Amino acid sequence: MRRTITALAVAMLVLALGATAAFADGSQTQAPTAKQKTGILKAWSDGDGVPKAKQKCYTVALSKSNPVWAGVAFNTKATGCGAMAFDGTAILWGSGSMWSKFMEGSSVDPATCTAMAAALGASAWVDLAGYAGGMGCQNID
Repeated sequence: MRRTITALAVAMLVLALGATAAFADGSQTQAPTAKQKTGILKAWSDGDGVPKAKQKCYTVALSKSNPVWAGVAFNTKATGCGAMAFDGTAILWGSGSMWSKFMEGSSVDPATCTAMAAALGASAWVDLAGYAGGMGCQNID
């Protein structure tokens, strides 16, 4: 009996850790190609583009389940990027080098968060949860 309880407790712990890892920021994303990253950053910066040397200052990821959706955030680990720092995030849509801004900000109201979740669909919303969270969208289901 004691072994069964211990085994169940260990199994529950492993499942809980696995679920946490699956929903962690970036766990369900994939890296964009260089062409995609350049296009995403160009759309995010309203057409100005980001010089290749400064692209390290941004974290860009694609939804793994629906790669027409991408997220952009400031790369807090990159050196020499302080002047570009921002505390919000952005979600964009597109493909190849052609991307459009869907939403960006750091304190989006709950109604907008709910609408964004519906537009992205459940899988992409979960994939890009870290980017949505950077906009202030939390506990939206």
